[in-house]
Amino acid sequence: MAGISGPAVPATTSVDAERNGGTLVNPTPRTAWLTVGIASWLVGAFFAVLWAVLNGQAPDPALSVYTIPLYLGLAVLATVAIALTIRASRRGRSWRRAFPAGYGVLGAGLLALVAGLVTDVGWREGVGDPVGIASLLAPTRLLIVGGLALVAMGPLRSALRSRGDVGPRWPAVLSASLVLAVLELPGTFHPAATPWLERAPVLPNAEIWLMDADGAYQTRLIEAHDGINAWNPVWSPDGARLAYTHLVLGDRPPVDVPDEADIWIADADGSDAHALVEGPGWQWIPHWSPDGVWVVYTDEPEAGPWAEPGPAGLGGGGILGTGFGFGSSDPVRTYADIWRVQADGTGSPERITSEAGDDRAATFSPDGMRLAFDSTRAGGTDIFVMDADGSNARQLTFSHGFTWGATWSPDGSAIAFNTWRSDNQDIYRIDADGGNEKRITTDPGQDLEPSWSSDGTRIVFRRLSDLPDGGEIWSIAADGTDERLLSRDPGAANDLSSGGGAWAQDGRIAFMRAENPPADAHPLVREDLAAAGLLLTAALIAFIAVLLAGIGPPFGSFAVLLAGPAALFGAAADGLQFLPGAVVGGLVVDLMVRFAPDRRKVAVAGAGSAAAFVVSAEVTVAVVDGLGWSASLLAGVVVAVAAMGWGLAEAFGRQRRVSTEVGQ
Repeated sequence: MAGISGPAVPATTSVDAERNGGTLVNPTPRTAWLTVGIASWLVGAFFAVLWAVLNGQAPDPALSVYTIPLYLGLAVLATVAIALTIRASRRGRSWRRAFPAGYGVLGAGLLALVAGLVTDVGWREGVGDPVGIASLLAPTRLLIVGGLALVAMGPLRSALRSRGDVGPRWPAVLSASLVLAVLELPGTFHPAATPWLERAPVLPNAEIWLMDADGAYQTRLIEAHDGINAWNPVWSPDGARLAYTHLVLGDRPPVDVPDEADIWIADADGSDAHALVEGPGWQWIPHWSPDGVWVVYTDEPEAGPWAEPGPAGLGGGGILGTGFGFGSSDPVRTYADIWRVQADGTGSPERITSEAGDDRAATFSPDGMRLAFDSTRAGGTDIFVMDADGSNARQLTFSHGFTWGATWSPDGSAIAFNTWRSDNQDIYRIDADGGNEKRITTDPGQDLEPSWSSDGTRIVFRRLSDLPDGGEIWSIAADGTDERLLSRDPGAANDLSSGGGAWAQDGRIAFMRAENPPADAHPLVREDLAAAGLLLTAALIAFIAVLLAGIGPPFGSFAVLLAGPAALFGAAADGLQFLPGAVVGGLVVDLMVRFAPDRRKVAVAGAGSAAAFVVSAEVTVAVVDGLGWSASLLAGVVVAVAAMGWGLAEAFGRQRRVSTEVGQ
């Protein structure tokens, strides 16, 4: 089929190479297909590792079975490079001239990949394993990404450097698609991997729900309204009342972190909801005494553990991670402590702990004589036990990390808790005297907030399967067998209270559920950050599309260009819903380029590819999840990326004309 016509970019020919002290071998179609095959293998293997990491299957990627295909692909690349070098030596050429014209990047890519994989081990051991957006922006990871890009760009680079048609163009098209996918990895702004277009706030409309022990009859008990949310529900010993955290949402960006949290009580049917403890800052995570007389709770400054780092304990970075925390102008917070108040509202709250460190989520032993809680008083967060008056504190766990959520078994002999060990969060149990620790859950997901059934045979908990997942409620037998999914609502965030108390005597489970809010509920995440991500990715797409247009690609090339990254990121991050739109958008660009005047084909390719990417992503989210953008924002982003693509094409055209004149 007809491609894009136009003057070709001057190349380094074998004559040019001889002037530089050697002879380059002209590439053949076999070279192009072999290179793009190796590049596809390596890039696909890297995205398979990314899938394993995102799904909790590879806690240590360097030693994971999912990394074996990447290592095998690297071995194949090394074998090819060595074979080419030996052949060049036998033919009297230096090793610098071992690779065909335009394919010298293969050797550089091999060196970059080996250096990145080796140094990444040292980086993780010395600096720490990067998380969040830093996971692919760490220097060693950028070296790996750069190596993949160098290996993938061989056919495209050779085609751009060639004078005239030197062979099939499809390897160059596939090369461009692979390069685009690899260059989108740092930051992972592709909507199939980072769905800012469809992401909901972290704490939207948090409400208290009830369900039976088997997950049946899920019903809303206490609704959210007017910026008021309900969280941390726990049953009274007789099952007649619920204590919970009453949240007043603030207006701090980028997520709605509550400015105030108080302790409230309501009857079991949701009626007679009223405040028990009110005050500045956070009063939250309530728990009843076995006789129903007292409610213990955590008292700490505004924003709770999401405040700026204090003298000890959690904090810093904010709910969305590093870079999303509150500004440095906020006061450094003081310690969190355990308090108690009479459940009938008489008397004043009494402070139980005042140690240097954050004490949170205290819960009574069945006999009412002791309290289990988590604390940072020994460094990190671990489980402690103390007498009910705050005396005789004793440390039970010594992880010195993220260990919390202590809850007593009904007979008082054991305590269940969640802890981060071996790169995963799981439920453990330990005897009340600190012995006989045992792991209960082993799923790759993050398991949190255990709570015992009244007969001690089962434990209910929350499981986070991946980053965007808000959590589902599961139960498991106390011996670690017979897992059961209860909440069965992946479209919502489900949560339990730290410290147990979710399971009533009659078997009903109280939990928090936050349904997905309207698409426009959070403009910063769903509009500002999503628009920024689209602009950055679209600019990169326009650049690669302009390069691809310069080789006169066949019809269907731009569909492949847009579909390749969508398929790879979609498979790795469960975002394949973006693939059909990418294919359709790319085909539209192919048609536009086919019928555009010759002198405008490159500009149409750059502007059209960028615009098609944005429109296809917007349409996909609008159909699947509801976009919620205003018409002006929709049109503005499309126009902006189209203008960027056109400008890049014009700049590329000028550079090409200058290069042609120099070559002549």
